[in-house]
Amino acid sequence: MTDQKKKNQRTIIILALMTIIPFSVAWYLTEDAGFRPGSTNKGDLIIPLITTERAELKGIDAFSIKNIDELKGHWVLLNVIPSEQCNQVCAKAIHASKQIRLMINKELTRVRRAVIVMQGEQQTDYLAWKEQGDKLLSLDTNEYRKLSKPQQVELNGEESQGQVEQKIVWWEGDYRLIKVTPEIALAAKIKQLLGADMADGQMILMDPLGNLMMQYKSGFDPYAVKRDIKKLLRISQIG
Repeated sequence: MTDQKKKNQRTIIILALMTIIPFSVAWYLTEDAGFRPGSTNKGDLIIPLITTERAELKGIDAFSIKNIDELKGHWVLLNVIPSEQCNQVCAKAIHASKQIRLMINKELTRVRRAVIVMQGEQQTDYLAWKEQGDKLLSLDTNEYRKLSKPQQVELNGEESQGQVEQKIVWWEGDYRLIKVTPEIALAAKIKQLLGADMADGQMILMDPLGNLMMQYKSGFDPYAVKRDIKKLLRISQIG
């Protein structure tokens, strides 16, 4: 088989998968008597799907830049962080996504996690926050408390201890978590989906082809999400 024929064959397969996966997912979930569209603890299908190009997601620290290819070809739990702050609701949702992946057991190799920080690089205070976040990667909350006041000020400026610890909590113990920010066009689509005033603690499921296909509102139940994902893994042979 010539290289051109192989390329054409791959294109046909990809196009077929892009059609089959959303249709199969929609059919399976709506046929399931336990599926309740619009519920607060189970996912809502994103119709139409939001397609993405991998280049539209950029790693925001050295670890994420190096490992961003881990997201390719996998199902991805994307915790949405509306701004540079990650409050307790946000941190709880990130911890829940970690639990969900572990509960999938033998299928966990098909699923990845990431946080998508909606405060993009085009905003003036983004880089300062990114640099601060990189420094905080090596600290946990208890270690921060042990620093002298001058050391705390040197690291974090004049922010209060409470403000800084709020930022630390979602990094703490999760330094291997991939952190990305969307390009402007993709960010606009996500904001339109989630609403201009995005609530903390929301999560989006991305399929192995890079489509944003389900959303979970704040306060989602990790066990209900796990059931959704296990269904998707059963009917999908990719990722």
